[in-house]
Amino acid sequence: MLAKGGNCVLSGGRVEIRVGVVDGPPPRVLAVGLDVNGRLRDGRDLVVSGADPSADGAVEVTEDSVRIDPALVDPGIARVVVAAATGRQGFAGTEVRSVVRGDGEEFVAVSSGFTAETLVRTVELYRHQGRWKLRHLGDGYADGITGLARDIGLELPPVSQAQPLTPAPPAEPMPPMPPDPTARTSAAAERSTPAMRVMGFVIGIAIMVFFGGIAFMGLSEDDSGVRCGTEVMDADDICVTNNSARHNRDEQEDINERGNIFGFLCLVPLALVGGAIAVGSLMKDPD
Repeated sequence: MLAKGGNCVLSGGRVEIRVGVVDGPPPRVLAVGLDVNGRLRDGRDLVVSGADPSADGAVEVTEDSVRIDPALVDPGIARVVVAAATGRQGFAGTEVRSVVRGDGEEFVAVSSGFTAETLVRTVELYRHQGRWKLRHLGDGYADGITGLARDIGLELPPVSQAQPLTPAPPAEPMPPMPPDPTARTSAAAERSTPAMRVMGFVIGIAIMVFFGGIAFMGLSEDDSGVRCGTEVMDADDICVTNNSARHNRDEQEDINERGNIFGFLCLVPLALVGGAIAVGSLMKDPD
C-alpha cells in the first residue's frame, strides 16, 4: 500500500494503472503529460478514454486504466499525472483506488476523505535523477476539469470578469480648419480615429466573450443528461452517428466529454486573441 504523499522507484518497464471507485460510480480516467514547470505543452499531451495515444505514443487511456511506457515518454515531459473525474455527485464518501502494475511490481494507492471534489489526481510518474518514480497524490478539484486546466496553464477568464465595454474618452476639439477643399478629407480621417479605436475595442471584447463563453459552457456539466446529437439518451439507448458507428450511453458520454475538453483547448486561444485586440485598440496612439 502506497501512502498518500509517498513514492517509490519503478523498474522502468511498461506500467498499467487501473483506477476504480469504492462505493461510487465508475470514473472517467484521463492522463496528462506536464513539463518541468507543471504546464501542459499542447493538447496532444492530454489523453482521455477512447482517444488517440499521446503524441509520443507513450500514454494510452482506456475506460478504467492508463498504460504508460516510460521509455517512450518525450524528453520534454517531466511527469505524467493520472486523474479520475465524475459527475456533479462528486467523490464524497468514496474511495478512489489505483492499482499500479509493471514488471512484477504492484502498488496500491487509496485516496479518500473527499468532500466536494469532482476530479481527483490519483498518482503520477515523474523523472528523478534519470529514473522513473511513482508518487501517490490523492488531491482534487471541486470545479473538476476547469480546476485542473487552470493549474496546468489553461486558465479561462470567467465571462463575468471580462472587461466592461466602457466608451473611450472624448477627443479634444480640433482647431478650426480653413475652407480648403483638399483639407476636408484629411480632417475627416483624423476625426474618425477615436471611433475606430472604440470599434476595435468592442470587436475584441465581443470575440473574447463569445469564444470564452462557448468554451466555459462546453466544460460545464449538462444537467439534462447524455446527448446523442440533439436528443437526450436513456439508459438503454444506442447512439448511431453519421458514419454508422453505434455507441451505448456510457460510450457516448465519454465521447461528449472528450469533445468538450478538446473544444476547450481550441477555443481558449481564440478568446485570448479577442482580449489582445481589445487591449491593443485602447493602447493605440491616435493619429
